[in-house]
This record gives sequence, structure tokens and C-alpha cells, in this order.
Amino acid sequence: MRTDPTVDVAGELRAMTRDVEALDGIERILDRVGRRLDGVAVLVAPPGTTVPADRPVPAALTADVRAVGAGRAGAIAADLDGRPVVLIAVTGPAPRPVLVVRRHTGRDFSPDERALLADASVPLGLAWRERQLQTRAAQLDRVEARNREVVLHQLQAGHIAEARHAAAVLGPDLPDRVRIHIVESADPRVTETLSWCRETAKRWAWVVRCPVHRRHVVVIAHADADALTSSLRARAVQETAFHLGSSEELALRDCITGYTHAFHALSAARHRPERHATFRGHGELSALLAELGSGWAARALAPLRSYQPARPQDPDAGELVHTLASWLTFHGLATRQLKVHRNTLAARLRLIESLLGVELAEVATQARLQLALQVVGAPGGGSDAPLEELLTRPEVRHWAARQRAPLCGADPRLVDTVRTWLDNQAQIGATATALGVSTSGVRKRLGRVEQLIQRSLLDSPSARYDLCLAFGLDNALDSDDAFGPDDAFGVDDA
Repeated sequence: MRTDPTVDVAGELRAMTRDVEALDGIERILDRVGRRLDGVAVLVAPPGTTVPADRPVPAALTADVRAVGAGRAGAIAADLDGRPVVLIAVTGPAPRPVLVVRRHTGRDFSPDERALLADASVPLGLAWRERQLQTRAAQLDRVEARNREVVLHQLQAGHIAEARHAAAVLGPDLPDRVRIHIVESADPRVTETLSWCRETAKRWAWVVRCPVHRRHVVVIAHADADALTSSLRARAVQETAFHLGSSEELALRDCITGYTHAFHALSAARHRPERHATFRGHGELSALLAELGSGWAARALAPLRSYQPARPQDPDAGELVHTLASWLTFHGLATRQLKVHRNTLAARLRLIESLLGVELAEVATQARLQLALQVVGAPGGGSDAPLEELLTRPEVRHWAARQRAPLCGADPRLVDTVRTWLDNQAQIGATATALGVSTSGVRKRLGRVEQLIQRSLLDSPSARYDLCLAFGLDNALDSDDAFGPDDAFGVDDA
């Protein structure tokens, strides 16, 4: 194809100037120059920068590209296999990107075409600098997001002082009393939702995208930030793809508990027309056993907590304890929170099993270990009583009855499904086989149970451990303690 040597330089320059602000401004300008000059236009960037590089420059031009980019020459005309090539530096400080245009034919560049090349260096330089600014801004955003995620990680690991120190640098500060909100948004909208939450929260909350559930945004708000809570609820009412789960007020050190409560509330919010819910609890089993159970918990976890690795590069006791806590909360998704490969997680879990002498695949074992992690280190000397004895205490049986209350009077098939699911280690396939129903049928039944207990079962964090302990304390749903659904853990109707 042979182009007309007469070029509307001013018109082409205006068009390229309009392309500067486009997201693909560099590509547009290069395409325009290449088409207008019957050739291929490539932008070669200095080392350490990012620009399109889909068409590599021939090695024969490498020295010329370096000379132009370093400012030793403003432009160089060359010949490559009988076809003319022009190299020209774009505007800006050295080292500069170099525009390389190679003809499809042997026809030389006309004066107007050379003028177009010279003029193109200006908008191309502007577009290139804009791209670098965008790239650097995106890198800074990723760094900040990672740092905020680290703060959340520290809170969930119980490293409160370290989390508060890091938060003070990034802002805002973390208060003593908080309320945890979890916002769920549709996949394409999560980034926009994160920005909206940060803008709305301002200095009243710490906002971070959840590293485990990528559709979730975690908002750690001041306990008295009522205006923020109202704004979050209002958006949930207005936007069908926006769901909100909120915890009650609690201490910052109980952030992981607040996160779990907000997660359960979010599960309930999905089934509510207003699309928001607030967790309402009557106490945790760990709180009931905090004083008397710390001795049992210390004994149960002693082999893990006293572990010393043979090699410095191996995980120590603290890492293993945190790994166990993360896995018990998130299971396979713990790799996202821990930032480790699934094979690394599997190896750590095998080591934990060997140290504790347990089978982690058993839900009953998981429930007891999570309880031990929640209770260990609590104030008080604890007692020498084993867990089985502690679980027979009246206040514990009272707690268990409240857990079972929402299922009183429910379809007996739901209760049977829960029991069978727990007996089969929370495996959907094995449960379906045992019940003689389809896997989708099991999921539907458990989904119905989620609505009744107003807590998450199928997604983690899950209420499976509480149900496992509650059902294990009484083989029959009928109890001396008579409770209705309103007495159980759940969410506020407000």
C-alpha cells in the first residue's frame, strides 16, 4: 500500500493530541503513525519502564536506539533490508523512549512525513509519561492495599500492638472499641465498592479488601460511628448487589470474633429484603469456659506450643499455631490469608497432626481445637478437669440448647441432614450418599438450616463447630431448657 506523500500534519497532530488522554493513548498514536506512514511504529522504552513491546526492534538498530534515547542524537535515519527506518526521541528528559518507524516499502519519507514524525514525538511523550504515572499509582495502590491487608492479618493473629502501630502510619488509627462490617459486592463492582467504603468511612473506620473472600470488603469501624453504619445500611437497601453483615460492639482484641459474627450476619442478610443484618449473640462457649477451661486448653495444645523446629527455615510454634487457627477458620482458603502454597499448608497440617496426635479431618477434633485456641491463655488458673467434664456444666448445656433452638419444630429432615453432615466430616458428597439424596439436595437443606440459625454453614467461617458441640452434648433436640428461635444466636431485626 502506497500512501499519499502529502500529509495533513496539523490535522494528524490534533488527532494524536486527543488520543493522549485515552487509556490506550500510546497504542492509538502508534497505530495512527504506522497507518499514515505505511509502516510499523514501535515505542522502545528505557529500562525499568512499561510501554507496549509487542513488536521487538531488530538487533541491528540497538545501538541507534541507545544513542537516541540517551540524547546523543535527536534523530537517526537508517536503512534496514532496503526499507527506510527513522528513530526519533519523544519529548521529555533523558533517558527517553524512542519512536521507531519502519516502512513497508523502499520509498523514502517525504518532508511532510518527517514533520509528522517530529510532531508526533510530543503527544507520544505526553501519553508515555501519563502511562508511567498510572503504572506508578497502581503500584502504590497495590502496596497500600497489601499493607492494609497486613494490618488485618495482624489483628486476626492477635498482634494488636503491631497492628495499631502500622495503622497509625497509614491512617486512620484503630480504636479500642470497634464494630466490624463486612460488605459483599458483585465481582465487577468490588473495586468501586472498596473506594466508596473508604470515602464514606473517612477517619471513622479501617477499610480493607478481604484477602480470603475477594468479593468482601472489611470495615473496622469506631463503635460509635453511627453515621457510617447508617450509610452502609442505606446503600444495602438501595443496591441489590450490595449486602452488609455487622457485628455488635466489641474490643479491638476480639477482632477475629467480630469478623466471624459479621460473616454470619452477612449470611443472613442475603435472605433479607433490606440486604443488611447485625449479629445478635447470647455469648460464646469460649467465654463460658474462659476461666475454667484454660488449663485444659493449655494441656491440649502443649505439644504444639512448645514445638521447636530442627531447622531455622522451618515454621516455629507461633507460625504453626497461627496456621492451625487460620485453617480451622477458613479451611482451604487459609492459603490466601497465610500467603502460602497449598502444598506448604498441607505439610504444616501434617506436622500439626503428628505433634498433637489427632486427625484434623474429623469435625469433632476441629471443634475442640478451635475451642482450645480461643480459651488458652485466658485469665485464671483454669482447672484440672477434662473438656468432657467442663461441657456438662449447666451454663454450657444452656448454651447448647440455645444453639439447637432454631431447629426445634423444623422439618426433621433438616436436623437429620445436619447430624449426617457432621458425622461425615462436613463432606457434601458423603452426606448425600448416606442420606440417599443428591448433592444439590444436601446443599439446599443446609442452606435452609443457614436461614433458620441465621449463621453460615457452607462457607467459612462456619457455625459447624458450635453445632457439632451442641449436638454432641444432647442426642435429642428436646431439652429441659425450652427455647424458641428468638433465643438463639442470630441477627437483629432492626
